[in-house]
Amino acid sequence: MSLIPSERLAQAKRLLFVSPLALGDFLYIKTFLAALKQQHPTLEVDIWLDDNRNNQDGWRLSRSKIMQQWIAAEPAFSRSYGCSDSKAMQDRQVEAAKALNYDLVITHSGSKSEQFSALARRISPKGFIVTSLAKSKFGGLLDSWFFRHSDKTFKIDVTALGEQHHITDRYYQLLHRIAGLTLDESAFMPSLTITPEVSETAKAWLNKKFPGQAQGRLYFLNHLSTNKKRDWHQSQLFELIARLTEQAPDSRFIVNSTPENFSALEQAIADEPKLANSQVAVFTVQDNFFELPAMIAAADMVITVETAIMHFATASQRPLIAMMRQKKPYWAPPETASSKVLYASTGKGYVSDIGVDEVMATLAKMPDVSAKLTS
Repeated sequence: MSLIPSERLAQAKRLLFVSPLALGDFLYIKTFLAALKQQHPTLEVDIWLDDNRNNQDGWRLSRSKIMQQWIAAEPAFSRSYGCSDSKAMQDRQVEAAKALNYDLVITHSGSKSEQFSALARRISPKGFIVTSLAKSKFGGLLDSWFFRHSDKTFKIDVTALGEQHHITDRYYQLLHRIAGLTLDESAFMPSLTITPEVSETAKAWLNKKFPGQAQGRLYFLNHLSTNKKRDWHQSQLFELIARLTEQAPDSRFIVNSTPENFSALEQAIADEPKLANSQVAVFTVQDNFFELPAMIAAADMVITVETAIMHFATASQRPLIAMMRQKKPYWAPPETASSKVLYASTGKGYVSDIGVDEVMATLAKMPDVSAKLTS
């Protein structure tokens, strides 16, 4: 039996899903929210992305804009609410959402569960609210007080998932238990639809960046995240490119960057003597979110640290090497002959503890890649 009463769900006109989603989060959760919409066609499903920080950090506002572009392109969702740059902006968003009289609100976050529970009640004074929380403080003794704004609370039952579960299993349990969603396991993994227009834009960019040059294997590389513990050092990135160039001089490299780091990274590559013979272009999303997955889909190999890019590579069925910490292994891409995960098992357990030698050795063992490198 779901936490939201079946009769209440059947009568609901609008549902708001409140969660400070990152790109990887949304890639996976959208499958289940879209399935819920399909099972309740008259229900409008909206997304609240605001993370309650109310600051002007460029990276979060930029990511929020990209997320909203993506959500707008997904037919299952009616509208979204992005990150606010001030308390005043957030208040305006709350009032706009409140005016829609949401019947149902589901909140899903980690450390801010109490905040989102209270926010949900501001948005929906009379709606049915379910708050998903990662863990309870004080053994749950005060949950009734902390989450007094919610009608129900929910926690993932890890014991029911098993040791080898994936993030998709968690999201399915979330919406199955809260809203009664039913979906076959074969439909859990995400997909990305890239329009021909965006694919052509990616091709044009590649032709411009690598004009008339040897068209060898195309690598999409990403060495940075939003957390230094998940970053690879720039020196490691440069060493990898140099060594791959030495083995296959016609190799081409797309290095992903945020808009904030773009100029500095481009200059650093131009100034690096060991990359003088390498074909390297720095990429960042300019106008449309789908530029990123389109570029990933065009690559022959994706090598990335622990970010949404590894999930986009999986959704695009591209050969992949993902470098991760051993924390939260359920986020790891499924391993196949062409998809490998390297875990940081030495030093501090940071991604930068994974050496270039390990990446090169893994590449050499991947059949569709080793043929290129040794030919």
